[in-house]
Formats: sequence, structure tokens, C-alpha cells
Amino acid sequence: MGDVDVEGVRGAGAADTPGRLAAGTEFGGYTIRSLLGRGAMGAVYEAVDGGGSAVALKVLHAHLDRDPVARERLRREVTALQRLRHPAVARVLDAELDGQGAFVVTELVKGRTLEAEIDDGGPLDPIDLFELADQLAAALEAVHLAGVVHRDLKPSNVMVTARGPVLIDFGIAQALGETGQASPTLTTPGFVIGTPGYLAPELIDGGAPTPDSDWWSWAALLAFAATGRSPFGVRPTDLVLRRSREGRADLVGLPARTARALAGALQADPSARWGPTQVARALRRDSQDAVIAARVAGAPVVGDDATQRIAAHPGGGRGGYGPDAHGRDGSGADGAGLDGAGLDGAGIDGPGLDETGAIAAPTMLVGAPTQLVLGASAPAVGRHGVDAHDGLTRAVPVTTGAVPLGEARYQPFEAIAADGPDDLAEEPAPPEAYTRPVRRRRTGTVAAFLAPLVVLAATRPGAAFAALAALVVLCRVAGHGAQALQERRERFGARRASDGVVAAVKLPWHAFCGVVGAIPQMLVSGCLGVLAVVGGYWLFGAGRVMLLPRTDVEARSVGGMNETIVFCGVLAFAMLLAAVTAWFGPAGAIGREGARALARTVAPGWIGAAVVVVACLIAAWILAGPLLDQPPTIHWWPTQGPPQL
Repeated sequence: MGDVDVEGVRGAGAADTPGRLAAGTEFGGYTIRSLLGRGAMGAVYEAVDGGGSAVALKVLHAHLDRDPVARERLRREVTALQRLRHPAVARVLDAELDGQGAFVVTELVKGRTLEAEIDDGGPLDPIDLFELADQLAAALEAVHLAGVVHRDLKPSNVMVTARGPVLIDFGIAQALGETGQASPTLTTPGFVIGTPGYLAPELIDGGAPTPDSDWWSWAALLAFAATGRSPFGVRPTDLVLRRSREGRADLVGLPARTARALAGALQADPSARWGPTQVARALRRDSQDAVIAARVAGAPVVGDDATQRIAAHPGGGRGGYGPDAHGRDGSGADGAGLDGAGLDGAGIDGPGLDETGAIAAPTMLVGAPTQLVLGASAPAVGRHGVDAHDGLTRAVPVTTGAVPLGEARYQPFEAIAADGPDDLAEEPAPPEAYTRPVRRRRTGTVAAFLAPLVVLAATRPGAAFAALAALVVLCRVAGHGAQALQERRERFGARRASDGVVAAVKLPWHAFCGVVGAIPQMLVSGCLGVLAVVGGYWLFGAGRVMLLPRTDVEARSVGGMNETIVFCGVLAFAMLLAAVTAWFGPAGAIGREGARALARTVAPGWIGAAVVVVACLIAAWILAGPLLDQPPTIHWWPTQGPPQL
């Protein structure tokens, strides 16, 4: 399954393939150990770096050093891959892309290729197939987000390891072979680099590699893993390419839902293809059916988890697949259940159990009779809930009928979809999850309330602090109510007609929570305010710092006294400090959220904000009247007077 030109011959330049590097040879600062494999674009060796660590060193053929534009793009891609960290992607460690000694060094992944795994062990069952699809999709998503296209996804470029499947051998050599002209995948006119049967139809016709072409190859790889056969055959090459262009895949014997999904993803028209979320959703449901079949069997298990073929990653795949280039499948991994939801040790939910709790029938297969295989020969299940500790054996649908010969087994999407039962109609995308709104900060609107509070505190500190406490309680009540409303909408997935009624019924509870939560908040801000008042009265007290000294006899008799307006300033500063502490201090977050919700309701938009600001400034101007008295009078309610020092 090596790289060849799709016309069936090697590209020009194959003759300048370098000779095999002998063990012990030093190359680019690495010591060659052994040859791992070679193809039309280069040879891969196991090597050792200067620190003694084993690596995979791909030596690229000299004839690939032609196009400076393609080489610069490749350099950017290699840089991006060196930054990429993902458990299912072999890390790129080093690269030398100039001259005839070009090479790329990657992490040496221990394991066997998916091609060898399937050839030796047979097709994967639905549970391992979903695990493979889930983890590889997550890896591809990460690669695409890094701005890189794999270009060469095929069974021999996926390693089956103890930590799960790992992508290796990106199509770096193919990138070097691009000309950068109108047909970017051509090495020479009429020749396309790639593996027949795993090369997307648009690439065969000279299109540029894209994430869409990677997803097509992903589906073809899964078809191979599920059937044990190349989805479009292996020879002759022109016939394989014609089937690819026509979207006629060999999916005989697969569960009907899986066959439909893979056929949909392998359609020739990119705009008509199923995206990765739809495919993974179908595989997950068939995986659930396999678990149900195992529970029906109820036979003792012989063996343990070591028989599982595709190791489950501790965190699952969780690809988080967003919409693709055509806007398909925007539900995401979590929404689509790509993390195996409902298949954990707690039991099985979702498809497979009917309304009465009875177990649904196993998945139908397309194109061949079926049976359930029970007993120790079936691999154990990993995180899907049927393992050695369940006391259950694994039961999975397998094909028992003969696979049709010739072109009969290569069917287009329409024919494969028509063979399935009626309940396989394409599932509607799940309703889009409710997203909690992010309310913008209303800094100007909120800050406007400081003006009347600070001015009022200059002559009536007790009343100003009471007003601040009332505002804090109001904001906290609104914050609790808004938080409960958003949690309710997240739980049910959308706004509901009863939201207002529920909020009104719960208002007393929110009010109680607001008052109780405001107590520690106001104690902290109040203590700081009192300390500021006491400190200010001591600092500007008789005989100390004089800012605006009085000239009367009483003041001179004690060594000097400040005018009352100085102490009005102290009180105003103390209120400012208390208000800022209440806003930004401990437990202030819910009050801030409540203030934004209130501002959005009572003062929407810039017009509402302008009205609030003007109203606050007018209130501050009115409250500033007592400060114009000579001297101003400070009312100390609820206390008897200023602090006595």
C-alpha cells in the first residue's frame, strides 16, 4: 500500500533515490540503526539522536528539492507540527529541508501499523471501530487547527499502540513534490502522488489537499478497518481510481448504520459528503448495540482487558468537531456523543433501550447474513462498560455470508442507504445547546452610581453606606436570579415559556441568598471604610496635618484645626474605598454579574446608558448642596458623632 502515482508508475526522479544507509552511518547528526521502510518519496530509518533516544528519520529524495514556494510552505507546516502536542499524533522533533540531504525527524512510535493489525487480526468490531474513529478524528482536528493537512492518511500511516492509535508519516514528501502551479498535487504533468483507494477524488483530478480530503481518507481508512478490505479494491489502479471517483465503496457485511455513514462520507462530491460528526454518531450507536448484545449474552469472560485491540485513551477522543468547510456537523463532539457517553461503567443509555427499558434488537447488517459471536475469542471491551469486571463476554455482529465477487460489492451511497431499515433515515442534528450569554461590561453605567454615593457620604456617611448596602443586595439578588435562569436554560437546552413564572416563584429564595451573601461582603467593605475615616480624622485632626486651617481662637488654642470640608473629603474617600471593595472584593463576582443583568434590562444600549449617567450626575449635583454651606454640616446617623481620638 505504498505511495505511487495514480497513473500506476513512479514519478520522474525515482531514479535518483539515494542508496540505503547502512547501520551505524551518521546522517544529519543522527546515527542510523535500521531501515523501517521506503517508498517513492523517501526512506524511513530508525535512528538515535545525540542523547541516545530512538527516533524515526525520514530521508527525502533529492529530486523533491525543486519548488521554493512549496518548500517554504512545508517549512511553515513542519514548524506548526513541532508545536503540536497530541497523544494521537507522532511529534515532529527536527527537520532539515534544504539541499539534497533533506530529512524530517519524528517521534519513534512503538507498535504495529493498522494495516498489519487488520491483516493479521481481522476487521475491528463496532466498539473498537468507534474508538479508532473517535481518537483519529480528534487527532485530525488538532492537526487541521494547527494549519496542516496530513495528505497521506492510510492504514499503514496509523500505528496501533498501547496508548491508542497514533498518526505518523505526514505527507511531507508529497508537499515537497508539489509544483505550486495550477495543479498543486502534481509532481509532473499527469501524475498525482498518493495511495489509490485512500486518495480523495478531488485530488485525483488535480485539486489541492484540504481538510475535506483528509476526512475522506479518514472514512476510507475506517472502511478498511471495519471490513478488512480496501474500500475501492487494490488493482488494477485505474479501476480503483474510477470507483473512487464514482463513490462506489465495498462496505458489504457492515452494520447498516455504519455502512450508510461511511458510504456518505466517501461520496465523490465534497459538498454532499457526511462530515466526521455524523459518521462518529452512527459508529457510536452501533458500538452501543454491540454492548447491548454482550449484555444479552451474559456468558462468563475468559481473558481480560489485554485482549482489547484499540486502547481507549484516558480522556477519550473528544475531537470537538465543529462545522467543516461546507457547514456540516456543527454539533461538536460532546453534543454528538463522540466521547462514548452512555457507554461507561454506569450502564447504557441512549439508543438501544426502548421506552419500557427492554433491550432493542441488534444492529442489522448490509449485504450478508449475520450471527452473534460469543466467548473468549472476542476481544474484551475497554471503557465502554463491558469488560472483565462485568462478568460478561463480548458479542458483536459479524459477517457469515460470502462477500460478492466483482463489481457487485462496490455500491454507491444511494444503493447502500436503500438497503438499510427505515429507522436508518439520517438523524437530525441534535438541538444546538444553549450557550450562556456573555454580558459586556457596563463600566460607565456602573461608575456613574459612584458619583451620588460619594457626594452623599461627604455629609451623610451613614445614609450613603446604607444606600451602598441596598445596591449590593439588589445586584446580588439579580445575580442569583440570572445565574439560576441560565443554569435552567442550559439544563433544558433552550429558553422555555415557563422561565418567567419559575423566576418569580424563586424570587424570595434569591432575595434571601442575596441578603445573606451581602453580609460578609459589606462587613469587609465597611471595615475598610471605617478604617479610612478613623485614619483620616487622626491625620487631619487638631495639631497634625493642616490642609485648610481654621483661623478662629478655638483652632489656634489646640495648635490648629482643619476646615470641615477637609473631613467631608475624608468621608467621600472612605465611601469610594468601601464601594470599590464591595464591587471587586471577596464574593463580588455574583453582584457584578447581577449589575450587568440589571443594566441590560433597565438601561439597554447606549441611549439607556446615557440616561442613567445623566440621572446619576443630576442626583450628585442635588446632593452636593449641603457642601456649599459655610461650614458644611455632617450628619452622623446612626452614630452620635465623629470618631473620638
